[in-house]
Amino acid sequence: MDNLNKGISIIESLVCIVIIGIGFIAIMQLSAFSINSMDRATEKNKLNFLSEMVLEDIIADPDNGSKYGNFNQTSCSYTYSGGSNLYQKKIDKWKNKLEEKNFIKIDNKDRKPSCKSGDSKKTIVGNGTGKVNFFTGEGKRKKYLGVVFK
Repeated sequence: MDNLNKGISIIESLVCIVIIGIGFIAIMQLSAFSINSMDRATEKNKLNFLSEMVLEDIIADPDNGSKYGNFNQTSCSYTYSGGSNLYQKKIDKWKNKLEEKNFIKIDNKDRKPSCKSGDSKKTIVGNGTGKVNFFTGEGKRKKYLGVVFK
């Protein structure tokens, strides 16, 4: 019997394709997870920078520290006070930064991140202490910072 098989059977090639396909699926899921992870890290960095900016502004103006305690943004629409006092201008600056106005422009249009219903940004000031509470991502991501100012 001189019958030598010199080739690959159809079953062997199908098994090889299935194994390679499973590998590609795993790589695609890993890349999707890493992209999602980077987005969450970017959002956390934004929260860190914004909350530190708010506290630095409060520390820089200790005489009006108690006037910064009424900042509370729980909706996605921002109303600006437009006042002439320093604390009113800083609160308007915070609203601009939180709204991310003029951060990213594509086709001469501002691109803003989505605002979710559970998002909230608050400052609490009393007796020489200041605290910032930020809740984003429908309240799932939280950032708390507190300082003492004189």
